Amino acid sequence: MSYVLAYKYRCNLTVSIVSYNHLGNNDGKNLSAPQQFRSKEISKSNVVDDMVQSNPILYGANEKPDHCVVIKYVPHVGDSKRAMDEYTSEIMMGGTNTIVIHNTCEDSLLASPIILDLVILTEVCQRITFPL
Repeated sequence: MSYVLAYKYRCNLTVSIVSYNHLGNNDGKNLSAPQQFRSKEISKSNVVDDMVQSNPILYGANEKPDHCVVIKYVPHVGDSKRAMDEYTSEIMMGGTNTIVIHNTCEDSLLASPIILDLVILTEVCQRITFPL
């Protein structure tokens, strides 16, 4: 969701995107390993790169917003995912505007729509027949 907002607010020059995440389940434990975390960091930074490439008017050839991802394993939060995303943009008259979003949700429930889509797709595919 946080990266959708980066696209939505692309009319302002986004100069910084910072994401803090607290995970308590196996995702958090796995992402506490440096190699796993680096993989997640790269995938998140690719979204920012796409935003910059789609806005050649706002961003010059070597310009892009500062981007930082922090993921911490906090066993107490259990299946919850706690995220705080911070977007700082330049606005008129040399000012800055920072939008901060705090989100807490159950991590396993985030996968539910994908699982439902797969079940529906499987059921639809079973109905398809091909003449021999």
